[in-house]
Amino acid sequence: MKSFFGAIQHWFAGDLYGRHLGLILQEVGNRHPEALTSFITEVFGIPRSEQKSARFQAEYSFDGKRGTRRADLAIFLDGEEDPRVLVEIKYHDKPIQATESKPAQLADYRSWRSRTSNRHVLLISRELYSAEGIEIRRWNDLAHHLRSYAKRSDLIDMLVTYLEEEGNVMQDIASVALIKYIKRYLCNRKPGANNLEGPVEFSNLLKNVQLLSGVFHGHFKTAWKNAGIKTEGDSYDRRSKVASIDFDVWHRLKPVPEGRSVVDEFGGLRNELKDGGQLYAFARHSLGHSSNWLRVRYGVMFDVSPNDNESDPPRAYLFADVIGAAIERGQIKTWSEKKIHYKWVTNEAEKGSGKVEHHLNTLILDAVDKTLDARLPLLAQQKKALMLLRKSLGSGRQPLLTAA
Repeated sequence: MKSFFGAIQHWFAGDLYGRHLGLILQEVGNRHPEALTSFITEVFGIPRSEQKSARFQAEYSFDGKRGTRRADLAIFLDGEEDPRVLVEIKYHDKPIQATESKPAQLADYRSWRSRTSNRHVLLISRELYSAEGIEIRRWNDLAHHLRSYAKRSDLIDMLVTYLEEEGNVMQDIASVALIKYIKRYLCNRKPGANNLEGPVEFSNLLKNVQLLSGVFHGHFKTAWKNAGIKTEGDSYDRRSKVASIDFDVWHRLKPVPEGRSVVDEFGGLRNELKDGGQLYAFARHSLGHSSNWLRVRYGVMFDVSPNDNESDPPRAYLFADVIGAAIERGQIKTWSEKKIHYKWVTNEAEKGSGKVEHHLNTLILDAVDKTLDARLPLLAQQKKALMLLRKSLGSGRQPLLTAA
């Protein structure tokens, strides 16, 4: 069942989610100011002593370079008439680019910030970027901070729950429920009945993969755009094209008796032959379609055996590869993997996310290197995009927001 915030989300157009969440944060600040002021201290280093009487105002109008803009949230510190911090919220949309009549949205924020010392701008986004003169945090960062306050406030608890439902928060996964759920599909006659949490934990696994993809979103999107690639129906001006999230299952079979079919009378794989296998949960970025299709994938793989349990869990791997028509024709292997601790992507997913992100970055780079080194007959734009992606991932820095 959806949370209250999730249920009313459809009342707002995609580009108005910032207003929706800005109003919620205003109420959080008014009722539990320490929940937000402590986050502001973490981001900007503003002493808590200066924020004892902080007040919060949603939809605050301010003077930009030319004309006015509206911030989703303004934070006023003790006795100050002007806000110390402006907050811009991005959810499915991205910062507005310059038009004939107005400068770019972030340029207006920088103009406001530069007029007086000790002014700050915070942008909260689903994806991870960097922007000159502006601090950027993901929703995961804010939700992680608010969790300690959720036990004291139903409002904050509802907000954190909503962000979890939306896949914006890295969630620890109950490994026992997940193991039982996976083994129910991959292994013969393994207990799985009444495992009502199994599907929930598997859904959370996919949401965690989606969240991890946000770390790499800026690299892919910037590389794709600078190579001149635009997905049909995708406007780089407003909407934020993200990776597709998917999963795949490969069964491992016991020896099949001679003359015996591997499928039953209904066309399904015979249960008695199931002997474990692999489950893949991954993010996928598209680069070309039809006869020139190309995809970059990365994620987590579990190698499952019938006797796996909590004390002896499935083997877990991170992986990345590049697949496509030219790669298949050339029979090129781009697969790259690294074995990791199972708990990094289950019971301690939140704690292990930094290590997972680091290793995935290395694996994606390796898969891209293998693809480029093979000198395949890729489209010129595809080669350029992969080269730009390699440079971006190898830099160790997030790309700057383009709508700046």
